[in-house]
Amino acid sequence: MKLTVLTFAYLAFFGISLWAVPAAPFLITFAQPDGSTFQAHLRGDEHFNWIESKKKKIIVKNKTSGFFEFALLKLDIDSNFELVPSGIPVIKLGESNLRSVLNIPKISRRQLVKIRQRKIAEKRSIKILPAEKSNEK
Repeated sequence: MKLTVLTFAYLAFFGISLWAVPAAPFLITFAQPDGSTFQAHLRGDEHFNWIESKKKKIIVKNKTSGFFEFALLKLDIDSNFELVPSGIPVIKLGESNLRSVLNIPKISRRQLVKIRQRKIAEKRSIKILPAEKSNEK
C-alpha cells in the first residue's frame, strides 16, 4: 500500500512537469516603451518561449532599455547558447512596421530546441542539500 502511494506521488510529481502549455497560436500585439507597437507570434511553451516575426526572425526584450530587439545567439560561461538582444530594435523610432534586417543571423529551430531542452533539464535537476543543524536547545 505504501509503495503504491509513493509510486503514484512520484508519477504525479514528475508526470505533470512533462506537460507544457503551448504559446498562443495567433498574432499578438507588443508595445514598446515609446508607445509604438508591432505584431508577432509568441512561440514555445511555459518552459522556454520566444517572440517570432512573420519573417521568422527571433525577437527578445532588452531588460535594460525595455525595447524589443532582434535576437542573437551567445555562448554563456558553460558553453550553452542563450538568446540575447542584438541592439537593433524591431521598429525604427516613429515607424510602425517591423524593420527588414538582413545582417541578423538566422536562429534555427534546432538551436531553439537545444536551448529549450537545457532549460527543462535545469528545472528538473533538483539538488537536495542537507539541513543545517541549529545550536538552539
